[in-house]
Amino acid sequence: MNDLKDELQRLAAAPGPAPAVDVAAAVARGRRVKRRRRAAVAALAAGAVAAVTGVVFLQPSQDERPGKVVEPSKYPSPLVEKAGFGWLPAGFVRTRVTQDAGRHPAYKVNAGRGPGNTSIELTLLPPGVKPGVPLLPGARKGRLTRAAPVNGRPAYWSIKPGGPGSGQVGAEFRWEYRPRTWALLSVNDRTVANAATVQRIAAGVRFGGGKPLAFPVRVTGVPDGLDVGRVWVGAGPEAMFSLGGPGRNDELMVAVTPAGERARSFSKPNTTIDGHPAFDTGLPHGGPTVGRVPASKARILRVFGVRGFDIDIEARGEPLRRLQAGGGLTGLFRRVTPLGADPGDWTTTPLR
Repeated sequence: MNDLKDELQRLAAAPGPAPAVDVAAAVARGRRVKRRRRAAVAALAAGAVAAVTGVVFLQPSQDERPGKVVEPSKYPSPLVEKAGFGWLPAGFVRTRVTQDAGRHPAYKVNAGRGPGNTSIELTLLPPGVKPGVPLLPGARKGRLTRAAPVNGRPAYWSIKPGGPGSGQVGAEFRWEYRPRTWALLSVNDRTVANAATVQRIAAGVRFGGGKPLAFPVRVTGVPDGLDVGRVWVGAGPEAMFSLGGPGRNDELMVAVTPAGERARSFSKPNTTIDGHPAFDTGLPHGGPTVGRVPASKARILRVFGVRGFDIDIEARGEPLRRLQAGGGLTGLFRRVTPLGADPGDWTTTPLR
């Protein structure tokens, strides 16, 4: 198994500590930068103003900094909004958006009671693909139960609140929001896993939008010709990019998560990079590993406490080879720039 990726997934799914960022200072600094750049824009293009309303929790103000707009990007907008919650129970906010283009493509939006909590999950499946019916405890075959229509469209329970299987998943609900196109809503927080609440969440879901979502990090010098396979952005703030190459085992993974002792205890530092404690599988270490891939063809680098973030980079196969010309994983780490806790400073084109 890929121990580091498994641990990263587990850490991201669990409620984490507050970001080790001075949020007030970050906001003040961001406002100063914006004022200077807005003045520069006014001098270059008198009277040019961009104003967009309806900003969402993970989306920055659309009066993007000039550099964000004009810089070329090899991987423009890796995550575009396809759906969003229109109503959530009190105390819940959107916490993560994920796009998976792998063997089982899906678009997911999570909500919970704060960063790291993903107890409500909305999944959009590709046209023509129906959600599977989950097995019940004891490997018993589950079944669908017809539910009241959602906005006039057919709907079903695959796990009804209080019914079989609800001891493991509070509720699971699906509806055909467009012909032959399904949405799946899973609710694991049992305090809100009741029929009326679940159906109200489903009825309020907004489809479409098409706005590129913003990320709390910028990565430059990403090798050309890689495919973005899986990407997420969360309110931690956190982000992860998984890119594949031409071969089956080719992968480049870059992630930023709030700095924390749990991650450092899992992969104990064995070196220092630019003054930050780091873990590098290219040096003697006690784990984690990169699965069964030979060490010469795979490498992990994890650097702790960089502007309040931990930075993870994993490369194997062709992406690892292509990175060598730019200083390998250490060189790529130096081109990873966390953008802080203020969404107003984030970018919609994080990979360059």
